[in-house]
Amino acid sequence: MKFTVENPDEKRSPYTGMTREHWIGISHFFLEGIFEHVEKLEDPIVVLRHETKVSYPQPDGPKWRIAAERFEGLARSFLIAAPLLHNEPEAAAGGYSLKEYYSKQILLSVTPGTPNYLLRVEEIFPEAQEGEMAFQHTCECASLVIGLSICREVIWENYTKAEKNRIADYLSNFGHSYTGHHNWRLFNMLILAFLDWEGYPIDHGMMRDHAAAILSYYAGDGWYRDGHLFDYYCPWAFHVYGPLWNQWYGYEKEPYIAAKIEEYSNRLVETFHRMFDEEGHVTMWGRSGIYRSAASAPLAANFLLKNPAAEPGLARRIASGAVLQFASREECFYEGVPCLGFYGPFQPLIQTYSCAASPFWIANAFVCLALPEDHPFWTDTETNGVWEEMKDREVRTTVLDGPGIVVDNHKDTGITEFRTAKVLMKKENPSLNTYSRLSFNSQFLWEDFDFKGIEAMQYSVTYDGRVKSLIPNILMYGGVKDGVLYRKEYFEFEFTFQNKASIDLADFPVADGIVRVDRTRIPDKPYTLTLGSYGMPDVDRSGVDVRIRTDQKTGAKAILLKSSEGQMAMVIYGGFDDIEIMSRQGVSAVTKQSCIMYGVSRRKRYYEYLPYAMISVILTKKSQEEWRDEDLFPIRSITYTDKENCGAYGPVVLEMKDGRTVTVDYEGLEGRLHI
Repeated sequence: MKFTVENPDEKRSPYTGMTREHWIGISHFFLEGIFEHVEKLEDPIVVLRHETKVSYPQPDGPKWRIAAERFEGLARSFLIAAPLLHNEPEAAAGGYSLKEYYSKQILLSVTPGTPNYLLRVEEIFPEAQEGEMAFQHTCECASLVIGLSICREVIWENYTKAEKNRIADYLSNFGHSYTGHHNWRLFNMLILAFLDWEGYPIDHGMMRDHAAAILSYYAGDGWYRDGHLFDYYCPWAFHVYGPLWNQWYGYEKEPYIAAKIEEYSNRLVETFHRMFDEEGHVTMWGRSGIYRSAASAPLAANFLLKNPAAEPGLARRIASGAVLQFASREECFYEGVPCLGFYGPFQPLIQTYSCAASPFWIANAFVCLALPEDHPFWTDTETNGVWEEMKDREVRTTVLDGPGIVVDNHKDTGITEFRTAKVLMKKENPSLNTYSRLSFNSQFLWEDFDFKGIEAMQYSVTYDGRVKSLIPNILMYGGVKDGVLYRKEYFEFEFTFQNKASIDLADFPVADGIVRVDRTRIPDKPYTLTLGSYGMPDVDRSGVDVRIRTDQKTGAKAILLKSSEGQMAMVIYGGFDDIEIMSRQGVSAVTKQSCIMYGVSRRKRYYEYLPYAMISVILTKKSQEEWRDEDLFPIRSITYTDKENCGAYGPVVLEMKDGRTVTVDYEGLEGRLHI
């Protein structure tokens, strides 16, 4: 099962061929898959699960979680169906009238005594765990009101007054209840805004408290901090729900807050398009990666504002590229619906708050279908932003100090990489694998941590006598100076830096990848330190071609990998004892078997003066074209401050083959670190 763009409009959409009609077609495509699981009109949407160890509901879980699974199936599929109904009121899926199905299901779901009833807050509390006060239902109520507002004339306006009152009372129950202190505030804001819009009483002080809290999360550069992290929840929640709230409530009743939401959205779209690669593809990064192309949603949602700043042709190009990234791949689907994974099923990407219907949140991007046919989003010709502006072999770097993200667009390869910071998590947090990386790559996805000593795109340290290796759980931002990004990471951070192993990080881009000049600060010995490359998936099981090269002038050693997915190279210059390669099973989001290259450094004694500067290069590209020598070995010479050439102190100066001289100097880093 996959979506194919038939009769592409190559004039208006030269990159994707996608028009408004194709978006309506892809809505039908998703809904047909969903409604394969509906046997009769009275049945809720409960899709089949391919994974049961992490996702909910669990066999010993509370009954309200079973209700939440049904609610996700209803509300999130409605986010696809509602924009379609707005355009095609008589649309059908699986032989059912969508208007009839959702009208009936919404009413049954809020009506006590029916088999589909979803429970109210006070009915959930007796089953809640100790301290649990916010529930999945709040999130789904927000999706429900978005759908009701988009196809208002098709479903909501056809309910009787008594039926509207029943639905409104249910929504109010969650809208006026406790919520999470992060992006969930927006759920309550939308529920209350919809009720107010429809003339129902709400607590305006509660609304103002939620909205003020949302503004307080703003970090700069268009990014909010969601709870304590930065990830795609900023774009697909804050910058979709915020503009909707402005339309329904903010512009009229909270103009100052609405103006800030608009300002922050416009600030985001100035640079957010650079986080997608040349094909408009999303990078696997952060939790809830199963929501996939929802990351493109704020580019369309920006046009819900009074004074949008997004470029319409670019916004549509990315939205279309992102949705095709997944809809056009058969492995993304399980029994007709998007699976719990990124491409194929991938358990390490799943959170305990996810169920089989959770991936339907990709529908946030379908808010574009609420824009009229004559809107520039649909009529302008597709453009491709920085990818059209860059010269051959150029790297366009975007520095976002607010969230601590540095984005690199590589013209030579069409790949986007971003280097993140401001990460702080408990060392046992199961989502550590989605954040604690030195960089993220749009073509080569992160691989799961196995704590066996070699990890993708991260350092790992193993002490003698300890079976489990350590992975950094705090990654701090030191800013960009003279083109070099400075960060610092600690292993096993809890409440103090004292006695903890750390690494000073410094890196900068080259045409096909990233150069690293890191510095170890690991007090305990003996240890083995490794740095892994990205993983190279062996998708077609034809094997990965491996070659080894050496630069005679600098002594640098490189391992080159080639497969149907593209090419990768890792080069070590200093600080590492050697570079090696190994095959791995079950850690890739793309295939069961993959390869990884890694540099290794072994230290045995306390207080001996050995190399501290870990200098390496990791290069990636999609094509099968051979590496040029100046790309594979981009460093001409390295000059250290200390006479032993260990790099323990003072600047390290790199003369690059592209003509640059790059100085890496950690002086003052400790005072610049942010989290």
